[in-house]
Amino acid sequence: MAKLKSLKMLEKSGMSWAKGNNRVNLTERDLGAVELVKDYGMLTTSQIQRLVYPTLQKAQTRLLRLFKAGLVKRFAYPVIMREGGKGEYVYHLKSRPRTALTLLRHTLKLNDIRIAFELACRQGAGQTNLVGFIPEYKGVKGRRNDQKPVRATEDTVGVRDGTGREILIPDAVICLENPATKKRALFFLEVDLGSEKLISTTPGHYSLLKKIMLYKKYLDNRGYDRYAKTFDYDFKGFRVLTVMDSKTRISRLRTALAKSGVQGFVWFTDTTTIKGTNVLDKIWLMTDPTDKNKYSIISN
Repeated sequence: MAKLKSLKMLEKSGMSWAKGNNRVNLTERDLGAVELVKDYGMLTTSQIQRLVYPTLQKAQTRLLRLFKAGLVKRFAYPVIMREGGKGEYVYHLKSRPRTALTLLRHTLKLNDIRIAFELACRQGAGQTNLVGFIPEYKGVKGRRNDQKPVRATEDTVGVRDGTGREILIPDAVICLENPATKKRALFFLEVDLGSEKLISTTPGHYSLLKKIMLYKKYLDNRGYDRYAKTFDYDFKGFRVLTVMDSKTRISRLRTALAKSGVQGFVWFTDTTTIKGTNVLDKIWLMTDPTDKNKYSIISN
């Protein structure tokens, strides 16, 4: 992106950026904020602050200057709330996304979790590396025969009644590494905000339970081998990390999975826990609904 290349040159030479009468002296943090918005697509003020600025007030001040100078765009969504109950601006670089509120909330929640992984690995003193975090919206290209966009994480698995292959689209693909042993682990992320059907017995109807059963086929068929090239590692399996808004829905889904014979590879936590603690700590429930213990995703 030509504008961002110019920004790097300006910062190195100690120059400022101006649009009309609005001029901003760029700092390393300012440049980092613009690069983050480019990488994540959409970020709220508080999300940018967690990764870049020391305080929320500092983030608000600097981002306003970047906005007035034309380096970032923003829109207000009063229903996107930060702690304290105040609405937030959502920052982006392209035209304002024409997306439903549910999809916007899902994207921002997905970015919340990505930030949690970024921060956890930063704070881990080099004990765990985040090799990659590929959100489903990253690198979207082309269209399928049904004219729906092909997502970055999209794959096919199994055969559905002999008529074709079923489509699996993880919300994100994550790779972590233990730098001491060079061992890597593969994870698929599912974010549930309560807007989708949890369990459905109707043929052809989507539910989160059916999607996880599709992951079971993906595991059995070693469909995940495609990521050996992406992350330069021969994985022996994967885990599905399921982050849900409701602890009640977690309980229901764990029970349903146990009845379906799914064990071990699906782990759960809730959105409040994942935002308030280190995502690598013992905050995860395993599939077995009778197991009340919590585990770390990097300890096994």
